[in-house]
Amino acid sequence: MTKEIVAVEFIMKTYDTSKMDMWSKEQWNEWVGEPDGNTGIQIPLINDNEFYLKVMGIYYNEETKEMFFGFDAQNKLDRNINIHYGDWKIDESTFNLSCEKPYHLKKCSEVRGYQKSVERTHLESWDSIIIEVNLLDAETNLLIREFEFQIEKRLVQVF
Repeated sequence: MTKEIVAVEFIMKTYDTSKMDMWSKEQWNEWVGEPDGNTGIQIPLINDNEFYLKVMGIYYNEETKEMFFGFDAQNKLDRNINIHYGDWKIDESTFNLSCEKPYHLKKCSEVRGYQKSVERTHLESWDSIIIEVNLLDAETNLLIREFEFQIEKRLVQVF
């Protein structure tokens, strides 16, 4: 079975706040946003006829020194699966999640949310993330699909 490499570009808007005194009303409105408009980080990874996976948020817990990833996943297959994570690479740091318990999804499931975390401080930003994901048959533990999601952050200055 061939590992599926999925390259994802995450575009993050930035603003030159040193020029705030010259911003137009429209620029202020974009920067402030709508009250319901803050969706945070959402990064679609895959959505095909078998599997759906999306990063729904990334946040830091300063007390535990963990970087949390919120995921939404859906099993579209007619059999139960386990989502098993391998190595994660965040910039130059590598984290092995292969010893952690897989996340179980029943066959033809609804979209379900869950979290994974790695030890990392809030002061460490990220530019690239690589996440290895294996889909396993829940009964036989046989590999169904193997992914490597390569997420590159690109900063775009809006104004």
